[in-house]
Amino acid sequence: MAEILLSPGVLASETDSSFVNAGPVTAGAAIIGPTVKGPVEIPTVVTSYSQYLSIFGDKFTSGSATNQQQYAYFTSTAVANYFANGGNSMLVTRVVTGSYTSATSSLIVSSSGATSPVFVLETISQGIIMNSSGSEDAAGILENGTSENLRWQIANSNTATGTFDLLIRKGNDTTAQPAYATNTGTTFGNLSLDPYSDRFITKIIGDKKYNLVTTDGYYLQVTGSYLGANELIRVK
Repeated sequence: MAEILLSPGVLASETDSSFVNAGPVTAGAAIIGPTVKGPVEIPTVVTSYSQYLSIFGDKFTSGSATNQQQYAYFTSTAVANYFANGGNSMLVTRVVTGSYTSATSSLIVSSSGATSPVFVLETISQGIIMNSSGSEDAAGILENGTSENLRWQIANSNTATGTFDLLIRKGNDTTAQPAYATNTGTTFGNLSLDPYSDRFITKIIGDKKYNLVTTDGYYLQVTGSYLGANELIRVK
């Protein structure tokens, strides 16, 4: 901290805040439990029940062949009651059993027909529920598309400027009636593959990833350079 004496009784102080660490996350409550989807073992702040549904899902279908009813986890019920009774923020941590990973986009190739992808998208949510692969029928319906998983679309490609739009759609929509994912950041306009551009795809969508490390204590390890403004995808 630099201090400059301007005149008797007047002292100007300058505080260097360039290395000040971010403060702790504040939330009105915290809950750990199973959810339909979402990041696994990564504490996530939600500020409304609608945001919770967007990130962690709503109901799931019974696995019984004779009973296809919809059920909700007690986690979802607790979060709904919390916000219904005046809560304004909650820290949610999803737990699962078995193995899990993120879903990645199918091959996004350049117009030159190269076989290597120009970029790869990855869902922040993890688990088999995010898989939307499979054949597409004449109406543009994905065989494994659901309201919980995602599909992507490139639009408004401009070969003169090298820009394009990326649209994130619900997995169960159709070509004639596209349904875009409902939370913020589902349409990314005027993107570029130029890393020096302000609209570089990785800068806009983000590529940061959090992994829970359990050796020498418990902490979140961060990889990547850019924090995106959406809760659905990142650039892998």
